[in-house]
Amino acid sequence: MFRISNWSFAQWGLLVISVFHLTQAIIGFIAEPSFATGPGAPTVQILGMDYNGWHALAGLALFGPGLVFCLRKSWSVLYLLAGAVAGGLPGVWALFSHQVAYVFTFPHNITDAVVHFVTAGVMAGVAVIQIRLDGGLRRSLADLRRQ
Repeated sequence: MFRISNWSFAQWGLLVISVFHLTQAIIGFIAEPSFATGPGAPTVQILGMDYNGWHALAGLALFGPGLVFCLRKSWSVLYLLAGAVAGGLPGVWALFSHQVAYVFTFPHNITDAVVHFVTAGVMAGVAVIQIRLDGGLRRSLADLRRQ
């Protein structure tokens, strides 16, 4: 059983990050629901990100599980670290291409890359703060060993 009043910094951080990006993805999907591919695929820019159906689906897939992973501190820390990598890597590709993974069309690829890097940095930062508050990664992940 969990109590929301006992949540850690990482749990709250992951919840806020996930809700923010899920909301952004839903708004992006509503604004441009197309699943077209290729350089001419339609997109709409929402808070710096180029959205269409594909990018909205990717946002839902990345941040939707965050609503479950925020239920335990250890899960939150691991998810924040993994999410930082999973969100940062497409940012690198976006720096060099207007069409990431041959599906995502980014007319504003540099802005998109910056948003990916900022999100990855915030996720990593929240995890690092929690790890420091706990006195190390082992302590942050201690509840993984509980039965």
